Amino acid sequence: MRRIALYSLLATLAAGSGINGARAATRAAQAESLYTHAQGMLARGSIDTRRQALRELEQATLLAPGNAAYELTLARTYYGCGFLRSARRHFERVRQIDPHDARGCYGLGLVWRRDWLKYLDHASLDRAAELFSTAVRLDSSHTDAWLALVPLLVERGDLRSASAAAYRAARAGPPRLEAHLAVAHTLYRLGMPGEADSIFTSVIPRLSRSVRERYEDIGPVATEQDTITLHRLPAGEQAAFVARFWKELDPDFATPENEARVEYWSRVTQAYFLFFDSRRDEWDERGEVYVRYGPPAEMDYNPVGERLSVRFGTGPAFPANILVWNYPDLGMRVTLQDRLLSEYYLLPISLYRDMDPVPDPDSLARSENVLATRGGRGVFHKLPPGVMPLPLEVCVAGFEGSGGPRLLAQLEVPGTPTDSLWAEWVVLDSTRHEVERGARALAPSACEATTRRVADFAAELAPGDYLVGVTVRDRARRGVYRVPVTLDPPGEGLRLSDVVVACGTPNPAAGPAVRIEPNPAARVAAGQPLAAYFEIYHLRAGRDGLSRFEYVYTVKSAEKDPRVWLQRVLQPRVQPPAISVTREEENVGPLRRQFVSVPVQSLPPGKYRLEITVRDLIAGGEATRSAEFVKLPTGPQGN
Repeated sequence: MRRIALYSLLATLAAGSGINGARAATRAAQAESLYTHAQGMLARGSIDTRRQALRELEQATLLAPGNAAYELTLARTYYGCGFLRSARRHFERVRQIDPHDARGCYGLGLVWRRDWLKYLDHASLDRAAELFSTAVRLDSSHTDAWLALVPLLVERGDLRSASAAAYRAARAGPPRLEAHLAVAHTLYRLGMPGEADSIFTSVIPRLSRSVRERYEDIGPVATEQDTITLHRLPAGEQAAFVARFWKELDPDFATPENEARVEYWSRVTQAYFLFFDSRRDEWDERGEVYVRYGPPAEMDYNPVGERLSVRFGTGPAFPANILVWNYPDLGMRVTLQDRLLSEYYLLPISLYRDMDPVPDPDSLARSENVLATRGGRGVFHKLPPGVMPLPLEVCVAGFEGSGGPRLLAQLEVPGTPTDSLWAEWVVLDSTRHEVERGARALAPSACEATTRRVADFAAELAPGDYLVGVTVRDRARRGVYRVPVTLDPPGEGLRLSDVVVACGTPNPAAGPAVRIEPNPAARVAAGQPLAAYFEIYHLRAGRDGLSRFEYVYTVKSAEKDPRVWLQRVLQPRVQPPAISVTREEENVGPLRRQFVSVPVQSLPPGKYRLEITVRDLIAGGEATRSAEFVKLPTGPQGN
């Protein structure tokens, strides 16, 4: 009887096991059916089908709780719908099911990256970077994880690791153009704009249209008039217009690459990786501001004291999240509003003023190392990352030559006899095509041979508008300078050249050739006279063949009084007495090359203006030109 009972029990257990196995198989089949149907719903892409897919995926994960594929799809769907808390929970379940699944780490990294973009918490940034790093350690061919890691490492300032991640993305898995963009982006940030420019130029034309337009569009940094002009041009002329736009912003004409454009492309890449919404095929105002001005110095989410609501007209106020980006060097504070609480930021709306952010003009004028577009809609650095600035003084002057206008450029930088310094100048015409280029080593200054180095360039050009660029460099430093110049055609009647401050007057024994020793900083040492050079044209000769003229030079203070106008009126500052001298001269022929030596030893240190007026005593014409100079104090700076 006992044996029969034992057999009966075993039979019952076997039957129960079969039933449980059948039930498990049924649940697995139901879960698979729900999962397959949910994928179909997701493919339709509507709000209702996504909601249905979420319900079915939730049921599938309950029926098959150990299935990583179901959990991963559910987590990705929640993430795509913006339900970050639910997405995080299910990505964590993927990691619990399979700790070696890189997809779970990557998904969690996306959640934490989005958390950082919203709340600006550096702990979230670090967590996201850590998860992406774990994902690529688990699967080195995970290109998306490598690419997601690059902008976070850039934000953390770890540029070499970012560059290494970009190169790994380029070598991992199937070729991805975005990986090459990341490589170019990090190369620029590492101070290699030439290499970055080469890659950007090769990759951008092959991007999808929606992405390529981000790089080719000058709208964010161009004025409204430039944009209107561009779109009115025939398609065949638009590329030339864009090329000229960027050429006018090129901070260094001597290099083959345009550093401003490469910086713009680098910003576009960072903004694309962080703010671009592939579903909308656009980014919000964060991307727009970023490509115009680069990363802000400070960011604040819902700052204390800020009204966290918006009102349209006289209606009720609606809640909104506020993001503030500060650019203190530009005197600019940018406020962005998430008016739909969807993490899509827009500029505030006002009926009374333009809310488009632009730098403060005074702050921009004080920023010597940046270059702004017209209207201040974009600001770029004059030097690429990692290059030390070299203080550069330049004087550009126009003269009349035998073959047309003559342009002279003098430059000066700090330097000792042991420094190896090289100077280049480039002249662009009104179409921004190169018409002149030259290069030479710098020589000791006649003013300060042991501490200053100088060079000069000259060229005869046709009358017109030009853009002159000067560059001085050594192995680690660079100084750049740009200035627009207009050369007038030769005319009739009395005319003067520009006045150039020089280092002393020439030695008469040197012969008829004129050599102006460069002093582009226009500094006059204590105890020394002011030396200046100018040319007089079209003097009329008398019956004896001689021309006669009179010139008057006057030196006045050019110091600006920073006080408010009322203080200037009530308590005017005592100005040094002006120096004025009149002389009459005779000359053979219509051209006079004139040096003047002005005794300014008695003047106190400061900024002054030299004004020269010439009168033709025969023809009766008159012309005036001026130049500013600095009288140095006695001591190390002035000796």
